[in-house]
Amino acid sequence: MNKMCLKVLHAALAALIILAMLPVNDAGAAEKEKLMLTLKVGSKQAKANGQSIVIPPPFSENGSVLVPLGVFKKAFGSGVSLAKDNVVKVTFGPHTGAMTIGGTTAWRDGQKVKLAAPPRMVNGVLMVPLRFAAGVIGAKVSAGSGGSIVVALPAANSANSGDGSLPEGGIDSEAGKTKVGNSYEEWSMQYPAGLIIGDSGGEEGVSSFMSADNAYYLEVHVTTQEAASDADDLLDQLVRSSEDGGEVVLDREVFPKAAIPYARIVSKDPSGALWEGRAYYANGRLYKLYLTDDRAENYKDFAKYAGLLNSFRPSFDEKDRSIRDLSTVLNGMRSAGSDDYGISLEVPAGWSLDNRHLVYESKDGSYLKLNISSAPPASTLDSWEEELRQKDAELFVQEAYSEQKITDAEISGVPARVRKVRYNDGGGWMTVYQTLLLKNGYRYYTEYAAAGQDEDQAKFAAVLASLKIDFDTVKENFGRLEQDDYPSLKNKTVTKTSKIYGYSIDMPRLWTPYQGVFDMQSVDYRFTGGRFQIAVLPEGSMEYTVNQLKEFYRNAAGDPQGPFIEQERETTFAGVPAVEVTVRQTKNGIPSHIRVFVFSREDIVYTLTATLGDANATEVQQAMLDRTFQSFRFTDEGK
Repeated sequence: MNKMCLKVLHAALAALIILAMLPVNDAGAAEKEKLMLTLKVGSKQAKANGQSIVIPPPFSENGSVLVPLGVFKKAFGSGVSLAKDNVVKVTFGPHTGAMTIGGTTAWRDGQKVKLAAPPRMVNGVLMVPLRFAAGVIGAKVSAGSGGSIVVALPAANSANSGDGSLPEGGIDSEAGKTKVGNSYEEWSMQYPAGLIIGDSGGEEGVSSFMSADNAYYLEVHVTTQEAASDADDLLDQLVRSSEDGGEVVLDREVFPKAAIPYARIVSKDPSGALWEGRAYYANGRLYKLYLTDDRAENYKDFAKYAGLLNSFRPSFDEKDRSIRDLSTVLNGMRSAGSDDYGISLEVPAGWSLDNRHLVYESKDGSYLKLNISSAPPASTLDSWEEELRQKDAELFVQEAYSEQKITDAEISGVPARVRKVRYNDGGGWMTVYQTLLLKNGYRYYTEYAAAGQDEDQAKFAAVLASLKIDFDTVKENFGRLEQDDYPSLKNKTVTKTSKIYGYSIDMPRLWTPYQGVFDMQSVDYRFTGGRFQIAVLPEGSMEYTVNQLKEFYRNAAGDPQGPFIEQERETTFAGVPAVEVTVRQTKNGIPSHIRVFVFSREDIVYTLTATLGDANATEVQQAMLDRTFQSFRFTDEGK
């Protein structure tokens, strides 16, 4: 998330925190058996543990009472936050509730809940369903006198120290913490009273903060950068990034003799807000800090934040107990998963997270993919295992794969099977663990690949042990899903037509579209070990296109890896004259052959290109490519 996106979140978060920062009742509340919140629909007057407070008036919608989210923190000390993607969270000890602004689906401790009315922003205040939030913290909702509503929680259940109060300064900190940082990303800085920690959404590389009085907002970004940067390089990066975002740089400075050299700029963004940006390089990482003050009018106004920003260090002292650690990494793993599918798991900390598609990847080529599909009729683990064995035999040459072993496992109380296979696309052997599980008519498939990394192989057991599935979630949320059934799909195709360029072609159902809009000039499909592309050049010249193609594949430098043009011949394609070019090359350690057809019709030049790795050049794969080429035909649409 960039700093402009976070600035929008900052404004919404500021509104909900105003209530949370109100002073709480004194120690007299400790004598009460219950923590209590009393409020009334339509009234600004409320009481939190006996203390009168003024709040935005609750209102009723669709039979549900909506109240300001901050009152739960005020009265009970529960955690409240607004994360990215408009996700609202209420936390209380081990309990978590999650809602989405405008949505009626919520989750309480992993269980799906249907809301009668969605959370919404009203005049800058986040209003949430009272009963859902109360249920998260275990509070009881009842009717009081005069039409009031009473929310009560036994004091013994309080998330605080027992007196209903918040930590000193009204912030979500741990006692005695005067610094904040991230042990995984290796940084730390001062943690002044009144600094509120934002919800990073699980992103280790991004941390956000704001002051309790909404005076300023701060972000810390960390990215991996192998090449070292000096202060001048850092300044260039800051300036270039700001100018690319349409900002005006008002001040710039480098500090090459600092203990950790850094660069600093002050810029004005398109909305008129002023930002101070800093950049440091250490530990193979690039650290960037961005601070904004909505009241700043001149670049000199940032001088008052020098102490805070100067306290930043690209280091984390594990022995320093005064540092509050924001890292979610534990034993080299971090949390991932999807509420939609009821899946949670742990993945290696350095991997990228794509929870929407359930895909996680390392920079070295290791990856984890999860897929849920409808099971074919009468499907069993044995039949599924045999399907995968057949698929390997038809998509990999015999020398390119080897089944290692089959083991039984159990995931969330359901029997599963783990198939360990090794593949070699020419660039080296990769160990792949395929986990198979059947439940409620759905197939749960997990593919964990370790690209020659012993460490990644060793972590598979931890990943599998962490995998938790709420099978009722998929059963409730989804009907029929796509079937990932290789035997029935391998010969199926779908006809794609380009009305603009006047052609149709039958694309295999097993192939994945990366650019699948056929009225565009470029079409790109991927499949196991290969790629199929269509390029269209209106008002082009076939002779010119062929010459450009040969120039592209001309190995002027004499690279032994190629490319080498093996054959060029004139032929007929789709009933018109064509040129076929066959190329051999090794790219990224993977040897492959490329087959290209160039032809034209009515001043439109068409180029069809198929790339197939040697490790996957089976009879089945080559026959599939031949059928796809032969299925290309012209239509009258483009005339």
